[in-house]
Amino acid sequence: MSTTFAPSAFLELDKFKTPNFDGAAAWNYNDADEELRPIAKFLATKASHESEIDPSRIKFFYTTKVKKDGGKFIIGTLSAIDELQRMINDKYDYILCIYYPVWKDLDSKNKAIQLDKILCGVQIAPGKDAAEVVVKKKPTDSREYTENMKHFGEIEVLKSSEIVDMAVQRILEEAAEQKKLQKELNKPKKKNA
Repeated sequence: MSTTFAPSAFLELDKFKTPNFDGAAAWNYNDADEELRPIAKFLATKASHESEIDPSRIKFFYTTKVKKDGGKFIIGTLSAIDELQRMINDKYDYILCIYYPVWKDLDSKNKAIQLDKILCGVQIAPGKDAAEVVVKKKPTDSREYTENMKHFGEIEVLKSSEIVDMAVQRILEEAAEQKKLQKELNKPKKKNA
């Protein structure tokens, strides 16, 4: 395993608590800066491939919208804010969304692996002049980022991605079953003739 994280480093991440939105009114997006920005800063100091990332330039959200990549469910997405949007508000370069229903149940190790994987998509390049910065989203290398796999180890990253995929599948199956049961309960009862 090629990780530079000792098991105690993952324990250090336990101080960043995921808020509880269970039972809240239906929502699609919720602010996640309080938890995710400190974890991203931690990763930027611990993972050399993330050292140039500025987490203060990323807007973090929790979402209840599930996404797939290459046929597998993923924990989150990263979007680069385009030039026109940055002219309106230049506070952020990226928007990072994390699928809350799975994230809240992950342990610190898997949270670190998954957030690092998404952060590997950050690509900041110099522009035409020294003052200009071009932000882009880097494509994955065969559904994963090699930097993430080198840092945490291929087996650990693949296991973590499988945990996410299976957890999303379970959540979706439970929701479908719940919907089916609710439909049965709401069905009018037939009267015997």
